[in-house]
Amino acid sequence: MKVAVVHYHLQPGGVTRVIENTLDSSTFSESGIESVVLSGRPYSGSRIQKTEVIQGLDYSNSSEAIDPQILVGRMEKSASNSLGQSPDIWHIHNHSLGKNPSLTAAVALLAEKGHYLLLHQHDFAEDGRPDSFLSLKKIYHRAYPCSERIHYAVLNSRDYMFVDQLLQGGSSKVHLLANSVLTESPTIKNSNETGPLPKNLYLYPVRAVRRKNLGELALLSMIHPDKHFANSLGPTNPAFRPEFENWQDFCQNLNLSVTYGLGENVNSSFPQMVQHAESIITTSVAEGFGLGFLEPWILGKGLCGRNLPEITQDFAKLGISLGHLYERIDVDLKLIDSGSSLLSTINKSLLQFYSDYGENPPQNSTQLAFDSMVQEKRVDFGRLNEKIQRQVLEKIMISPMEKVELRNQIDLTVPQKDLMVKNQNAVRKKFNTEAYGIQLHKIYQEILDKKERKVSFANGRKLLGSFLCPTRLNLLRTC
Repeated sequence: MKVAVVHYHLQPGGVTRVIENTLDSSTFSESGIESVVLSGRPYSGSRIQKTEVIQGLDYSNSSEAIDPQILVGRMEKSASNSLGQSPDIWHIHNHSLGKNPSLTAAVALLAEKGHYLLLHQHDFAEDGRPDSFLSLKKIYHRAYPCSERIHYAVLNSRDYMFVDQLLQGGSSKVHLLANSVLTESPTIKNSNETGPLPKNLYLYPVRAVRRKNLGELALLSMIHPDKHFANSLGPTNPAFRPEFENWQDFCQNLNLSVTYGLGENVNSSFPQMVQHAESIITTSVAEGFGLGFLEPWILGKGLCGRNLPEITQDFAKLGISLGHLYERIDVDLKLIDSGSSLLSTINKSLLQFYSDYGENPPQNSTQLAFDSMVQEKRVDFGRLNEKIQRQVLEKIMISPMEKVELRNQIDLTVPQKDLMVKNQNAVRKKFNTEAYGIQLHKIYQEILDKKERKVSFANGRKLLGSFLCPTRLNLLRTC
């Protein structure tokens, strides 16, 4: 079997790691699968044996993107030259993310040529990425090709449900394909020196972006002053730098035990920071796969913090216990100027967010969003934007009663060893690269067994409607 894997780039990180783990699987070598990875940038790593750089495949906006026909020609020629023949199957990652509309159009052309395709969706332009979505404006009606020869793969049950609804009435099929996880702990040089690393460290091993909900670390510090909270890296997106620095100044002014960008302020390596930490913590309000809920157990650390049930429900079914995590932090609505001011903020946010997608909010959307955020006159802190979060925190700081109430809500006790071992074993068994490779090979074979090549295109607005829902509103992702 000859497979052409396609992604915009092979820079270190998410999708590149998925591709590397996939090709490391013994399933690929033992099944006689030969592969080449096509990307828009040179590969600097060592794990992928055969790569080709395709001009025009890298990130590009709609005004700079090349002619899709030219892109298809380059992809087909390069893959055939590398594999000695046209690929049996094209495995294409995030084709409709809006990072390059020419790739979206090229996939439609490959579909119409009768190629066998696995379209692997890690993220969606429809999910809180209006700029990416708008870059697909001219090609969006062809963004989701359907045929017996075209299957889709997604990372979690939520996305499976959304894509399955999108494809209803067509001949394509969607598969739930959770990412694999490296199941061995990294080797750490023994050292008794902890250097400047803080004591009682609760480490949030993420780069600073809005959806990581950095303000919640400040809240946790207020109600657990005996702990030190830190995320590992600052932002790479310059647009988020001012907000990141706002949080640094805010916590310094209130003398909170929080460090933003710890890894950029110490000489310790990432494994050393993890080893030193009392626990790993997460406060994220949105994830695609949810690797942060799995890796800590492999690293020999417990996990505390915020749960995301729509993502982690899959993990629970596979024996990974996360019931000790909290799903909300409810703060008194009175800590915001007034309930009406929150309603006004929600209304403004909904109008702007829907407008960014070229849509109008549904009737009563503001009240629906408000009711999903507020329960018994208390609002979930993680669904407020940074400005409101800081207003709330300033009032919590001088309210001993509120601190006590919040402490009763949020238990950050590190999980007991038996739970840690149970979760570690479950991750190793269910998310190893070999199990992933076996499942992926079965998907390839199922696609190749199909003969019908008639192509249609699903209405992507159905998918947009699934993601663009008032009850899913989070002000950290809008305004």
